[in-house]
Amino acid sequence: MNWTIWDKTQPAPLELLLEADPSEDQIAKYLDKSRVFQLNDTDKTIGVVCLLPLNNKQIEIMNVAVLPTQRNQGIGKILLEKVFDYALQNNFTEIIVKTGNSSIDQLAFYQKNGFRMQQIVPNYFIEHYKGQTIIENGILCVDQIILSKEIKS
Repeated sequence: MNWTIWDKTQPAPLELLLEADPSEDQIAKYLDKSRVFQLNDTDKTIGVVCLLPLNNKQIEIMNVAVLPTQRNQGIGKILLEKVFDYALQNNFTEIIVKTGNSSIDQLAFYQKNGFRMQQIVPNYFIEHYKGQTIIENGILCVDQIILSKEIKS
């Protein structure tokens, strides 16, 4: 496996990005301002992580996704380790990630990797994903959950 950084002159890895964020409009709002790392296996991209600097100390994981056929093989953990390395190398002290109240697997994944819940934004998905009904694990996605992790060298 090898890493590449998305070349913004090339098409975005939209198929993978949509795995984690079902709205092309929302993806478009952050994609050009983000650094996108792609994890490749032979001739295909199997995972992607999109990072947006918020200021000189905080970086936000805007999108992290693994091909459905490659899930449950430790790829998500590899993507997260890339985020931690990038944050350390660039002197960020906090990583933020936001997900939905219905994203049970993602909430568990982030907490297992040291993230702590910081805030709930009520009705976020109702207000920002108009015309879309998101249901995961039989739960309507309504609220945004914000988690963070401190990075220490």
